[in-house]
Amino acid sequence: MDIIRKHYGAVKYERSERWLEAEQYLFYFPPLRFNRFLLFPAALLIQLSVGSLYAWSGYNLPIEAYMYGRNGGIDRNIASNIFYVAIGVFGITTAVMGPWLERRGPMLGCMLGAVCFYIGNLLAGLGVYTKHIELIIFGYGIFGGIGLGVAYIAPVSPLQKWFPEARGIAAGVAVCGFGGGSIIAPYSQKFLIGVNYHKTGEVGIVGVPLTFVILGSVYFVAMMLSALVLRMPPPGYTVKGITVDTIKGAEGYQSKPIVVAVGSAEDSKDILDQKDVLEKINIEDAESSNSSKVGADTNIFAMTLAESLSSSEYWCMWFMLLGSQVTGLVIISKIQSMIQNQFKRDAETAALINSLLGGCNLLGRLVMPLISDVLPHVTGGVAGRKSIFLFSLCTQVVCLSILPSIVDSQQLNGFLGCIFAIAFCYGGSIGTIPAFLADQFGAKNVGATHGIILMAWATGAVAGGLTFTEVLKHEQIKYAPNIVPIYNLNFRWLLGPVFFGLIACILVKTNLRDRRLPYVEGEVFRLRFVNGRMLRFYRTGRIHMLSKHEEDREWSEYLRALGH
Repeated sequence: MDIIRKHYGAVKYERSERWLEAEQYLFYFPPLRFNRFLLFPAALLIQLSVGSLYAWSGYNLPIEAYMYGRNGGIDRNIASNIFYVAIGVFGITTAVMGPWLERRGPMLGCMLGAVCFYIGNLLAGLGVYTKHIELIIFGYGIFGGIGLGVAYIAPVSPLQKWFPEARGIAAGVAVCGFGGGSIIAPYSQKFLIGVNYHKTGEVGIVGVPLTFVILGSVYFVAMMLSALVLRMPPPGYTVKGITVDTIKGAEGYQSKPIVVAVGSAEDSKDILDQKDVLEKINIEDAESSNSSKVGADTNIFAMTLAESLSSSEYWCMWFMLLGSQVTGLVIISKIQSMIQNQFKRDAETAALINSLLGGCNLLGRLVMPLISDVLPHVTGGVAGRKSIFLFSLCTQVVCLSILPSIVDSQQLNGFLGCIFAIAFCYGGSIGTIPAFLADQFGAKNVGATHGIILMAWATGAVAGGLTFTEVLKHEQIKYAPNIVPIYNLNFRWLLGPVFFGLIACILVKTNLRDRRLPYVEGEVFRLRFVNGRMLRFYRTGRIHMLSKHEEDREWSEYLRALGH
């Protein structure tokens, strides 16, 4: 227990003065200087590489045909389990390695992820060649899953810290490439393996085993080069008054900082001159005023990692993410098989739809986080990240409710409309969650909080995927040889976790006063009503709506008690 408490305790990333000096340059030596916007292409390349996981469904039929013989392209539901193993290990890795990455830095984390993912691909290729499914599971599922987990979270944390004024779009760009991987990878796989290999045995360029070697090598090089760009901001970094400690709504509650005017010649042994920081790190565009806060600038509502992980809001968000992800995950893992078996389309069409699904996933990761940044400005601060999740979960409830009738009538266009909407919402949710976590608990903790909450994503993939597969096997036996209704029961049970996630989302408190104002005697719960007023629920069953005057008075008294 002491080891666990220490691991998830205070998180601090320390660098020497010499290393901070080196980080002012892109490759740690002159002449190219670092600019925070270079993090975006680096993050994109990393995520495109690890996002190839989303195209695993393109491996299912070729692997089974190579190892067990061709059967006309029918999915045996064997190779698909490797996807779930990789996702499960991915989630465990992010949960365990999140605090480690915050302490050791994103560059080292990404390099570790690149090495593990490369080993995973090599072992998977060897496993296919020798026809040992256990070696593929160990290689891609275990080693690959570890590499995927570490590399995935490596660019997310620094982007949240470098762009505190645009957390949504920073989060979206940080993870959008993961969805883009399923656009590029299916065609790369088909080109190297052979489009109809699983049906005709006709090999493409290299066949199944060497495809893992070639693509794994490409991913390794891209990730290692991108890792060199990743780094954390310098100590005291702030944009528009927002620091790595700042939680949403608490921007005006900073402790008194040392203020150094930009352009001042003042220097000190104890602090970094802000003008020098701006020149060295090339972040002049990050400042919007003539002064900046440096040194001991701390938000009075800043949360430690332990406080964040033990809060009710965090675990409501955990179940909220689980509900928003489970449907998208099982559809992504099965989409090519569904298109070929359910709607009798060929492998090329299935690969095209897989890529289009990846495009919707990618688009959601970019558009919805951006909207979450813009909404508060448009609506006067009453909407944002939570609204994105409410929209996502409600959309998935509607789509899952009508999918059985669409499948029964074999309406491919209607089916595609629903799964594309689900993929868009799925991507939007996973793209928005890092910014949502930074808003709630501070960017300082986002590496660890994001890593642990990805366990919800992994749980959805493993538990949801395995349940989906078992139900599908039962339905295939039940309805054979008729395959039309075999997916309907899966669409129906998926409504359960999605609806549960919707309830959890409603319970997430995003207003600073709702979260920090102490409960009064007898109060057991509170909600923010649609008119912006606070509702208090008491043990006796009484409900009281506070007036604005009452709330302001209580808040002022609370702030005075804090000495602010």
